[in-house]
Amino acid sequence: MRIFDLHADIGWDILHQHQQGRTGVLRSDHLDKLAAGEVEGVGIACYFEGEESWEQMQQMVLATRQEIEATLDRVTWIRGRQDLTETGKPHVIMTVEGMCGIRDQAEQKIQWLYDQGVRIASLCWNEENALATGVKGTVVRGLSEEGRKAVRKMEELGMILDVSHTNEKTFWDMIEVTEGPLIATHSNARALRAVDRNLTDQQIRAIALRGGLIGLNAARNFIAADPQQQDALHLAAHGRYIADLAGVNTLAVGFDFMDFLDGHTTSMASDLTHAGQAQNLMKGLRAQGFSEQQCRDIGYDNVIGLLKRVLKQE
Repeated sequence: MRIFDLHADIGWDILHQHQQGRTGVLRSDHLDKLAAGEVEGVGIACYFEGEESWEQMQQMVLATRQEIEATLDRVTWIRGRQDLTETGKPHVIMTVEGMCGIRDQAEQKIQWLYDQGVRIASLCWNEENALATGVKGTVVRGLSEEGRKAVRKMEELGMILDVSHTNEKTFWDMIEVTEGPLIATHSNARALRAVDRNLTDQQIRAIALRGGLIGLNAARNFIAADPQQQDALHLAAHGRYIADLAGVNTLAVGFDFMDFLDGHTTSMASDLTHAGQAQNLMKGLRAQGFSEQQCRDIGYDNVIGLLKRVLKQE
């Protein structure tokens, strides 16, 4: 059953490999693994931890764009609503995780990111930056004034705002500033695993009321405290909880696979360590009582529906 994975840090891998003199990274290192897991859509994230400059952000975004453009015989690149048709090739969409490099001129720099093809983006990772505050930042600090400008510009362009990694103050500031759907590309339910990166019931309901999505995250620490429960079945339990609270149409997938990142080989669920194992989540969802149609919606169709509603015709 096909899956659209909203979040994979492939952009980081691309730049890292380019710096080692390798190109063709998407083609040689990722597409076959995605195909093995029936991952027919993927958010290719350019991932920034909080110290990077605007020039470093640009470098990764441009490297990612270059790789996608060199692989158009194998993938369909989503830049607008017109790219959501069935082509027989997997879909890829450019995303950004963290905008620490934007310290001024937010509107112009958001426009640049959009012009390169970025269509989903978060303002911060776990850190505080000039735009927003992540889960490890000051509790009472949310969006800055520059961040508010960035959010409004994103909504104007049809760039989808990702709230994964934001602290609660930033989340609710975003709810206040925006009108359209918000998306948590890779977050679970805090009621089942009490870590700051997971969403409260109130946040889940707010995302659902906006017609947004929550992508189930396979990082083991966000699933359960007990290592014996850090698996696809218990990740699917987060899906069951969110669906019961806010509806199946709020659910999606955002594995956050990190097998290609240094030091992250043991950070994932025991049976969801890489994209080739993605179907284990679908088995877990069935075991949690989801129907085949609901699995199709969660796995793929809910994402396509959101993109059709929000993206512009380019």
